[in-house]
Amino acid sequence: MIKKIIRHPVFVKAVAFVGSFLTWLLMHLLFITCRKHIFGIDNWKAMLATHDRKLLCPGFHRSIIFGVYFHRGLKGAVLASRSRDGEMISAVLRRLGYHTARGSSGRRNKGGHLGLKAFVDYVNSGNPGAIAVDAPLGPPHVAKRGIVLAASKTGAPLVCQAWYARPNFRFKSWDGTMIHKPFSEIVMIIDNQPMHVPADATKEVIEQYRQKLEERLLRLTYQVDHWFDMKDTYPD
Repeated sequence: MIKKIIRHPVFVKAVAFVGSFLTWLLMHLLFITCRKHIFGIDNWKAMLATHDRKLLCPGFHRSIIFGVYFHRGLKGAVLASRSRDGEMISAVLRRLGYHTARGSSGRRNKGGHLGLKAFVDYVNSGNPGAIAVDAPLGPPHVAKRGIVLAASKTGAPLVCQAWYARPNFRFKSWDGTMIHKPFSEIVMIIDNQPMHVPADATKEVIEQYRQKLEERLLRLTYQVDHWFDMKDTYPD
């Protein structure tokens, strides 16, 4: 596995350490108060067993908070930025039981190919992985090809996921990152139709699957966003 030391000032590491603990605590306290409706969890567990834990979980960046909390403790890999903000995010992820591969596809972040290589190696060792497909800078709801490349290199199927909370708070960020409010209801859908990307796929094939991935995530996002309004009319 390719490794490269990321050096940040001691102050940044200290803030990340303390901030990650407070974030971890807040997440647990908030999510304990919520009522959760999770669809597809049985299929998810079956796929984990069938594929020897090698699954890739794409989602949009707006959904990152509950996604990483829900799958905590699985020792999954998450691709995180090498920036100072990424240091804080990585610290939180490690507290939740994740392995962080540092790198990003964004133009302002260096070492993206190293991060993806480390991510692929970790998944190939028998672990699930997740990437926010429109990160780090958007545009929102537009998938990049990184996780499709990872699927081609690992043989791990792509299992899309989306969630929504009512009521919720949306950050004034490029992606409108969503966080639930205390005592809210949360709905999460885990796709029951995994996508298998061919090994050593060409650029053209990668692009085809990138488009399919984006379309599927948009469909799931629409379903969770409207679930509370439609659950009585369409209970399934």
